Amino acid sequence: MPQKNGESLHQLTRSVYEKQHERIAKDDATFDRIYGIYENTNFGIDPGWWSGKTALDAGCGNFGAFMLRLIHLGFGKVTGIDLGESWIEKLRTSLETRGVSNECFELRTGSVLDIPYPDGQFDFVAINGVLVHLDSMEEIEKGFAEGARVCKKGGYFFTTYGPCGGALMDAVFPALQQYYRRNDDFKSFIDTISPDVIHDTFDKVARDHKEFTGESLDVEIFKGLLGLDFCVFLQNFIQRPTDFSNECTPGLVENMYKSHGFGEVKRLHHYVKRTDIRKLFAPLHYDWNHPVAKALYGSGFVQYIGRRDR
Repeated sequence: MPQKNGESLHQLTRSVYEKQHERIAKDDATFDRIYGIYENTNFGIDPGWWSGKTALDAGCGNFGAFMLRLIHLGFGKVTGIDLGESWIEKLRTSLETRGVSNECFELRTGSVLDIPYPDGQFDFVAINGVLVHLDSMEEIEKGFAEGARVCKKGGYFFTTYGPCGGALMDAVFPALQQYYRRNDDFKSFIDTISPDVIHDTFDKVARDHKEFTGESLDVEIFKGLLGLDFCVFLQNFIQRPTDFSNECTPGLVENMYKSHGFGEVKRLHHYVKRTDIRKLFAPLHYDWNHPVAKALYGSGFVQYIGRRDR
């Protein structure tokens, strides 16, 4: 596996997202917004199915909005695995702070490439936004196969890959990712970006414009649209060491489900309410057939669920 400064790319990715997740866990508004993505959906499953079942969140991270949603759906036990151990107490604290009992969840070290449980262990398996950050398409297929392996017959497998194609993922973010890796000033800006930095910059622009032109600029509306949630969004798409979002097309994902014995395979599609500047684009995220949406977002957000038949 490729190394960077003696650290595997898997470990580097875990380290990058651990820092991002720490910021989310400490900010209730951002946490609640992400939790809200899942709040009004049952993933297309009968609400009566969840009670007492077991769930696995493979590559769970350390802030826990998705795990909290699974717990609130009524699972008897939700298990989270991720690389290393440093994330465990952070996630435990995040969940306990939000009123979750230790009896509701289990956390342990593990990789999506080698899930430390036997075949057919869980009623519901989730690999939520993790596979696109692996090192190759071969690893993505292996990680998918591991999730399928530990899913019970009759159980459900939920996977998320993110936006696929379009100008943002084909051109804009790849260019920013490359620039981040080679320009120290830009890297420092993204690594330390915060609402204070953005808001102070807008204030400077307003002051300087007033000084040199005598005109006033109303920047408050822009400051209100660029908070912590937006800062972590930029870090998420720019800091990531690897990104196979464009390769994980709907067709490829559907074929992986079918080849591993899943039927009732459905692409999930729901409106995501945003609280920052992205709310101006949320309707285009939802309407994949709009010509501007196609230009910016290509195939749209790729997220699936399937029921294991064999």
